[in-house]
Amino acid sequence: MPIEEDVELTVAGNVLRGKLFLPGGEGPHPLVVLQGGLGGPAESSYGNGKVFAGLGLACLVYDHRGTGYSDGSPRQEFDPWQQCRDLRDVLTLMILRDDIDAARIGLWGISIGGANSMFTAATDRRVKAVVAIIPPVSGWSARQLQPADTLAELEALIPVDRLGQARGESPLTIRLHGEATPGHPVMFSDHEGIEFVEKMIHNLPSFRNEITISTLDKLFEMEVRAYAERITQPTLMVLADADTVAPVEEAREMFARISGEKELIEFPGQHYEILSNHFGDIISRTGEWLVKTL
Repeated sequence: MPIEEDVELTVAGNVLRGKLFLPGGEGPHPLVVLQGGLGGPAESSYGNGKVFAGLGLACLVYDHRGTGYSDGSPRQEFDPWQQCRDLRDVLTLMILRDDIDAARIGLWGISIGGANSMFTAATDRRVKAVVAIIPPVSGWSARQLQPADTLAELEALIPVDRLGQARGESPLTIRLHGEATPGHPVMFSDHEGIEFVEKMIHNLPSFRNEITISTLDKLFEMEVRAYAERITQPTLMVLADADTVAPVEEAREMFARISGEKELIEFPGQHYEILSNHFGDIISRTGEWLVKTL
């Protein structure tokens, strides 16, 4: 039976909290770090950690700084580059453990978690395998999620928010998911996304349906596809063939430029749709791939 352990990892003065799921038997075990999508708290992935631990993989799931049960401020700010730097420090702390095999480290992520995983693999040779599920590989394309007038409204708020925070004011926020109304924009308002989040994440105690305005600035600047040639580790990419949230054409183009051993799986449907309709198969196939690769 997998062993569940609460963990606290201190990175740059912030305590990052989560759980480590260890397989039965003696270690050291291969380690896989799981990351969810934008706004998805660590506890949304606890079940996945248990499944992978049952396959013989140690699995770490934790909340990024400023989110969920972890320390850090401003709250609900999601900074992909910072999350990746924190992840590299997390790997350092984990391989200090006697029950973790430093030579067998894998990363697994959904949506922005998949993008984070690929960027970290490109910049950290300790990573030996990476799974990226429906990753948004271009921050510039993320701008297209909003109508032009709404995008202009949001971008105008970014410098206003910067000035406000410099004056000591609380960060401005918008809702992460929901129906947009005039003057109240939402990051994700597609039907499949709302349905998926309400079913899988909204009722979790650590979930908050908001992100900071400054999160948008940080998402828009992230360009993971620029690092494709630097990914030399075995890579499994899982895509939705009709994805417009994380444009599938860009992910395919990045996949073609990855220089290491690689495998591509595509499921029919939109971004959140394949998670609703094919999640069991995705977990099974990515878990088997990680076991084989690590």
